[in-house]
Amino acid sequence: MQYNLINMLMFFFVYGFLGFILETVFRSAAERKLVISRGFLTNMFCPLYGICGIAIIQIFIFTEITITSRLAALILATVGSMLAVTVLEYASGRILDRVFGHKMWDYSNLPFNFHSYVCLDFSLMWGIISIILASIIHPLVQMAVYATDETTKIILLYFVFSILFINASYNFRKMYHLNLIRL
Repeated sequence: MQYNLINMLMFFFVYGFLGFILETVFRSAAERKLVISRGFLTNMFCPLYGICGIAIIQIFIFTEITITSRLAALILATVGSMLAVTVLEYASGRILDRVFGHKMWDYSNLPFNFHSYVCLDFSLMWGIISIILASIIHPLVQMAVYATDETTKIILLYFVFSILFINASYNFRKMYHLNLIRL
């Protein structure tokens, strides 16, 4: 299925929000206390999850339309999603570490980690999440996005982009003045 830019941006925001919720629940359960906003943005959004959500959906759509065997398409899409998300997570971790001078996440205590930015455990978890996202969550999100009229989508996009821009600007200035950013 081909999505227009407005719908892709809606998916980006929805998956960025859902990823934030997923990480908050996971980290809170793992640390047995409420853990919120570990990233650069301090609102309820994580851009990496939005990008990964879109990448997963596109990989699943591509394999679905190019491979006739459903099982082969599912396996290839899952492995492709795991690899894509792992590469995105690694690149983001390296860039954020370089710019902000500290690691936003650290997998050094887990086996089979690579420079402590990615590890086999979380890559495998991404495979499970990608199947759930593509087969259960995305169809529901897609229905909700398509049920929303274009004017409302555009208003929502302007509103969310404004909040994200203000939040990113504020945090960037704050980190710059605290000498946490190395450009």
